[in-house]
Amino acid sequence: MADNLFPVVPDTGTLKAARLATEITGNPGRWVRLDCQHLRHVQQPVEPGQLLECPTCPPSVGGALPAHRVLGQGPDRRRRAWLEAGPQAPRRAGAFAAEAVTLAGPISLVDDAGRMASELVASAIRHTDAQVELTVDAGEDVVRIEVRDDGSTAPGAGKVVSFELRQD
Repeated sequence: MADNLFPVVPDTGTLKAARLATEITGNPGRWVRLDCQHLRHVQQPVEPGQLLECPTCPPSVGGALPAHRVLGQGPDRRRRAWLEAGPQAPRRAGAFAAEAVTLAGPISLVDDAGRMASELVASAIRHTDAQVELTVDAGEDVVRIEVRDDGSTAPGAGKVVSFELRQD
C-alpha cells in the first residue's frame, strides 16, 4: 500500500510541483496563463475559462488560494527581444529565454535555455557596443536560441550565433 502513495505537494501549479509531477508521472504537463496574468502548471487538459487556483496570488485570510480563469490564447512559440549592450543584458536574456520556454517549450529545458541565452548574449556584447537581438523558438521537444549582433552598418547584417537544446 505504501508504494502507491504520492507525496503531498502544497505548492501545486508551481515550478517545483511541475518538476516533481514530471519526475513521478513522466508527463511534463504544460503551463497556462490565468486571468490574473500569472502562470500555473497543469498535468491534465484544461479549457479556456475554467477556474483554477493561482499559486502566485496571495491566499485569502482563511488560507485558500484565489481561483482565476484560464485564458484561451496560447503563447507564441517564437519570441524576440532587443537588448542594449550593457552589464544587465546577459541576466535579462536569461530571464527572457526562461520565460519563453516556460510559456511554450519543454519545461525540462527552462534552466538550460536561460543559461545558454545568458552566455550567448554575454559573448555578443563583449564584441560590440550595439544592441543585440535575441530570438527564442520553443517547440515541444527542442529550443533554439539565436543571438544576432547588429554592430555592422547594415541592419540585420551582423553576426548570428545559434544553439539548440533538445529534450531527452
